[in-house]
Amino acid sequence: MKVLLNAWMQELDRLAIQGAGIPSLVLMENAALAATADFAVEFPLNRYPTCLVLSGKGHNGGDGLAIGRLLLERGYQVRFLLLAAPDQLSHDTKANFDLVQARHDDIQVVLSAVKLKKILTECNMDETFLVDAVFGTGLREPVKAGLFAEVFDAVNASGISVAAVDLPSGLSDRFAADAGSHIQARVTAALHSLKWAHLAHGGSSACGRIRVLNIGIPADLQNEEEHYIRLTEPADFKNLLARRKADAHKGDFGHALVVAGSEEKPGAGILAAYAALKTGAGLCTAAVSPRNRDLFVLAHPEIMTLLYEKCEEFSGRLNDYSCIVAGPGMGNRLSTLKTVSLLLRESHQPLILDADALNVLQGQTRLLPIRGARPLILTPHPGEFARLLDKTIKEIQQDRLTLAREFAMKYGLYLVLKGQYTLTATPAGRVWVNQTGNPGMATAGSGDVLSGIIAGLIVQFHPQQPMEIILAAAVFLHGFAGDLAARQCGEMGLTASDISAFIPKGILNINEFHSPFLGS
Repeated sequence: MKVLLNAWMQELDRLAIQGAGIPSLVLMENAALAATADFAVEFPLNRYPTCLVLSGKGHNGGDGLAIGRLLLERGYQVRFLLLAAPDQLSHDTKANFDLVQARHDDIQVVLSAVKLKKILTECNMDETFLVDAVFGTGLREPVKAGLFAEVFDAVNASGISVAAVDLPSGLSDRFAADAGSHIQARVTAALHSLKWAHLAHGGSSACGRIRVLNIGIPADLQNEEEHYIRLTEPADFKNLLARRKADAHKGDFGHALVVAGSEEKPGAGILAAYAALKTGAGLCTAAVSPRNRDLFVLAHPEIMTLLYEKCEEFSGRLNDYSCIVAGPGMGNRLSTLKTVSLLLRESHQPLILDADALNVLQGQTRLLPIRGARPLILTPHPGEFARLLDKTIKEIQQDRLTLAREFAMKYGLYLVLKGQYTLTATPAGRVWVNQTGNPGMATAGSGDVLSGIIAGLIVQFHPQQPMEIILAAAVFLHGFAGDLAARQCGEMGLTASDISAFIPKGILNINEFHSPFLGS
């Protein structure tokens, strides 16, 4: 499934109308039919008999007027509130206004927040919902003051549930969600496709439950390269989950080396190494100090160990492994930087740098090879990425998509930027957005498990399968295992070990996944 920027969506609308010959009013009616059906499920007539339709003057307002007209036909009591005079409406919006006016007289022009507040106060909030159709994808500047800001604040303060058409008004991918006022929706009908504004930091919480609705725009109008953001789905990596051959042996499924852990944090290496095995790696070796060896063996005897005291001992010993993970629990210290530097110089296998392997690169990004011969994967959380770029976490969160993509392209590496809707950016500039996971996974060691899952899939499937597919699959599986664990354990008590325990079940039940963005 594609995720679109607002400008891309506007261009697709144009192509559908001018290129495919679909009349704009037909697209508007299709959008209204789909959204009306969706809203009627969320707000059934027997519980929410009253609907307010808050419309702007543009295309989104026309969608709202058409939705209100269709809700009238379903028996709802609908009040239409226009935030513009009728002579200011766009052509298609005016056409729908005329249709409504011909059969309904409860249309009011609302040009003050005071008037709107009075209307909202008169409503029974337990029996009323509001259709937000003020702004769609065309908003270019944050709403900071004036009528619209006051209207949005009044709607949010009213307690009335909101159904947003395409996007909650005030959101855009052109600026951060907290740059101005926006409506807080209970449900959002995403027309044709998800938009990045639905998933961006701060925006997702304003959307409530999101459903993607088909409005009749041909799928072949989307360009695979130009529209480079994709939502990961199980169908994207089904080749990775094929049944194994009957005569397979452990050597067929790769050998991961995990350079992780320390005397203070030995668990990080254990979590990463065991996750690699639970994901299907044939063999996994943990590079550990002699003082930590017994901890690994006692925790999981399936993990082999490679004893070392100094990083120089890795020289000449790396070619036995299919993939290397470095960083979790190693500590932000000089010895870690030396180890990472050596691995960057001497390893010829895919190399995954996580946690402290990223922290020691603060101010040292010159060590990253530009477009190296072997795949390099960095897996930062926002704080680690902020340190790499010498930015604040807020700056990272406000522009996650652009910063991740530009960094991956600049250095010719794969960047997995963790968090809600984890991003996987490729050297070619494509971006995969993850849709699995839950807040319970914000727990110690969860990222270590992810680095192990990534290694476990890489050693099995690289280079036969594209690296970006492997990484997108690993992130998806990590979140899906966490979701399965949360169903059994709850979010509050979820641990990284729980995530690992559910990896096999996640693989086994991957076809049972149902996207939260698609209707049932």
